[in-house]
Amino acid sequence: MSSTPSADGRLTGMDGRDLVRSVAAVAGLGLVRSWWPGRGDAAAVERARVPGRAVGAEPGAGGGVVRFERSALRVLVTTAGAVFCGWDGAEPTPSPLVRAELVEPDARARLEPHTAGGWRVVSERLTVAVSSAGAVELCTPGGVLLRRDLPPRWWERGEGGPARWARRSEVGADARFFGLGGIGAGLRLGDGVHPVPGGTGAAPAQLVLADAGTHLVVPDGTEPGTVRLTEGAEGAGSGHDRPGRAEWRGAGGPPRHWMAVGTPARALASWAAVAGTPEVPPVSVMGVGGSGGPAARPRTRVPRQGAAAGDGWAAMRAALARLTALGVCGAAPAGAEGDGPGKGAQAEVWVRWWQLGAYLPVFRTGAGPEGWEARPALAELARVALAERRRLLPYHAALGAFAGLTGVPAVRPVWWNTPEDRGLREGGDAFLLGDAFLVVPVLGPGGGPAAVRLPGGRWYDTATGRAYQGGAAVPVEVAADRLPVFARAGAVVPVRGADGEVEWEAWAPAPGRTGAGMAVRESGVLERVVSRWEEGRVVVREEVAAARGAEVRVPVRVRGLG
Repeated sequence: MSSTPSADGRLTGMDGRDLVRSVAAVAGLGLVRSWWPGRGDAAAVERARVPGRAVGAEPGAGGGVVRFERSALRVLVTTAGAVFCGWDGAEPTPSPLVRAELVEPDARARLEPHTAGGWRVVSERLTVAVSSAGAVELCTPGGVLLRRDLPPRWWERGEGGPARWARRSEVGADARFFGLGGIGAGLRLGDGVHPVPGGTGAAPAQLVLADAGTHLVVPDGTEPGTVRLTEGAEGAGSGHDRPGRAEWRGAGGPPRHWMAVGTPARALASWAAVAGTPEVPPVSVMGVGGSGGPAARPRTRVPRQGAAAGDGWAAMRAALARLTALGVCGAAPAGAEGDGPGKGAQAEVWVRWWQLGAYLPVFRTGAGPEGWEARPALAELARVALAERRRLLPYHAALGAFAGLTGVPAVRPVWWNTPEDRGLREGGDAFLLGDAFLVVPVLGPGGGPAAVRLPGGRWYDTATGRAYQGGAAVPVEVAADRLPVFARAGAVVPVRGADGEVEWEAWAPAPGRTGAGMAVRESGVLERVVSRWEEGRVVVREEVAAARGAEVRVPVRVRGLG
């Protein structure tokens, strides 16, 4: 086939084989990328690279370094179970995310030869296998694969300067991504490109749930990048599974990231052990315009999500999604974003905003709709929401203290304790407030959802006391003066009673089961209690190791007996 130059100098009339021959003859195959139309002068001096074959390894504390023909990979496992992977000389510290004094290598982790010329680091909580070509596999101690990072690629500039890097990862076909995404992204990160902010305080990108297990991935770098996520699909019948994919791209340095495995709570605790626990906002009721006490700054800087204030229902949905996403990424948010749905929002939006705020770490009342104080019915709904917030202040204080110790957020996705439940992974607006309550927010006109899927176990409708068995969808009764809220059987919640003193609200455990709760003592120490059936009644006792503690000394109100 003949070829002729077009008006802009590009060759036309040739197939792909002729094109490669032509370019190779002029500049050599190594410069095919340089010739590619539209790349510009900067691309003309770039050269694509891969690590090459493994040529040896150097064991070290917590793992070691695997050397390749053109690069090297540092693997470090800490005593908390977090694992660091850094290419091309990247070390765990200094880092904009972790604290050097907290990074303690696990002396029990060992770097040893693996199959087909590869290497692996074996530790108590996980195994990191490195192939002879540079692929990195994150596995459970039993060998179940959670994540595979393919060998990285990078493009060097002939005249020097920063290289561009790319790393593609694969997860299970059933895996789902959660975390902080770009503008308009919710807690669930579906297909698309999401920003990875660089610099001090860059945010974690992904908490990945799959049948094989849960793992947290934290990009760690000083330059911004992007991650393209593509959810997988399971083959039907004799069809093949398509794994989920995450492709990270960035410039200014080689890829470096942290990972942690286990339940969502354990993965976050492993990360908090090297990064430090987040700043926890104070327990306060924030008044009009945000008065009533300063909110702590989130330790983590993240891209803003969702719609701007003033968009009413959309602003509420975005604020809740951002708050939950911050929590699963190990950052303590200061409450719902902004001080309300904005001027011009309808009264119904404001009422639902106030009701939602009663169950959030910090309650931002906002200014309210114009003239609401002179509308008795609206003022009464605001009073009821504020009263519920005040009643739950001891519980909010306990959750805040627990978050400051472990990094586990107060507001949690509904799948938090049962990530293996696929029905809960698919999203929804409901959330958990600690281990005790499941809250169903109303984020649209007309009364909210008609049903909600509950996690496994027994749950009680807090308004009616009716018991439901979890693991399935149950009907939701939405009233004008409250949000639908379900209490977990066995939960013991510190609340403020009618006299202003703290009391325990105990939800009856299922027969033969126990429950638990926690509160903050005046000394600031967390007090844990357990509930159980004893001689036909529900008893709440102080938790004492290897012994039955004394009954608590504050009043106990048992619910869920009807």
